[in-house]
Amino acid sequence: MFKGLINEKHLITMLNQGCEDAFSELFEAYSPVLVSFTAKLNIDAEDIHDTVQQTFLKVWENREKLDPNVPLKNYIITVAKNDIYNKIQRNLVARRHHEFLADAQQQPAEDLNSELPRILRQILDTLPEKRAKVFKMSRLQGYSNKEISEELGISKSTVENHINNSTATIKRILKNFGFCITVIIYFILS
Repeated sequence: MFKGLINEKHLITMLNQGCEDAFSELFEAYSPVLVSFTAKLNIDAEDIHDTVQQTFLKVWENREKLDPNVPLKNYIITVAKNDIYNKIQRNLVARRHHEFLADAQQQPAEDLNSELPRILRQILDTLPEKRAKVFKMSRLQGYSNKEISEELGISKSTVENHINNSTATIKRILKNFGFCITVIIYFILS
């Protein structure tokens, strides 16, 4: 069982100041801990390596904020968990988009226009939940950005970002299905 470094506080203090040697020593001490932790989660060796790299990249990026009195192990485990969670989420979204595109490409082009509402619902189902909700409220239910902001407790600029990102995704996917630009613009802007 890993008990931590005897001189961890000193190393973190040095790391706060940008000492690369302290970072290297912490990496050497804690990367086996991360490999062991992530290996228990039954993820690919490539993902384990990537998670370790991403975790220590975050350690370096946030080095000035690290508290020498708080064990580094807790921080790196939390960062690794978040990285793995984000990878799983991205993989699920990518898989749903791929399945959706594969299904839609098997339909004849003349059926697509009559299927537009169903296709749009499927696209919205693949978007992150908050982004899809904002898009539906704006484009399908007619809420203003201010109303959405107040209803969901998010800033107006966040609402606009969600709408812009979801619109770009929807346009891209609809173009891949062969919808003409007029249909896309009408449906998204109406």
